[in-house]
Amino acid sequence: MTPVTSPPLDSTRFDARRLEGYDLLYFDLHGWPGGSVWLGQSRPSTVERRNVALTVEQLAGVSLHGCVVFAATCYLADSDSPMLDALLDAGARYVIGGEGVNWNGLSNPIGAGLLGQWFRRGMQMGIEPLRALALAKQRVRLSLARYRISGMEAQATAARDALAFRAYERRK
Repeated sequence: MTPVTSPPLDSTRFDARRLEGYDLLYFDLHGWPGGSVWLGQSRPSTVERRNVALTVEQLAGVSLHGCVVFAATCYLADSDSPMLDALLDAGARYVIGGEGVNWNGLSNPIGAGLLGQWFRRGMQMGIEPLRALALAKQRVRLSLARYRISGMEAQATAARDALAFRAYERRK
């Protein structure tokens, strides 16, 4: 399967129904506090040129019934996050993410990206989502120890942030 990326797709050219029917969706977009949209960017090294990639309104029109969503997107799990609510309202079984700023590397995954990589591998092996998240966090903890020993403070900060990720679910 070819990944859907933003760009070249943005919210005006993306049919959000393409998100339906998957067991796992992985998002690595840009969010901000209270934001009702997520942003993509023009090139990995150019943060200033972003485009709207996905909106609350688009999610209202899709069924994510039973899907697990992993989002390395900043501010997803803040208390005033319309995007978290929209994903859960769309039927996601779990939405996994963190509060505030979430870090990832541009060329090598760190923090949220590393957690997502290990989480995805666990899911591919058939491990249940909450257990896959716990195992992914164990792997990130191992990286955190290596970062501390090597004096890699930015990577250590990113790893600590990722360890605070949680699985959110709609209470019945």
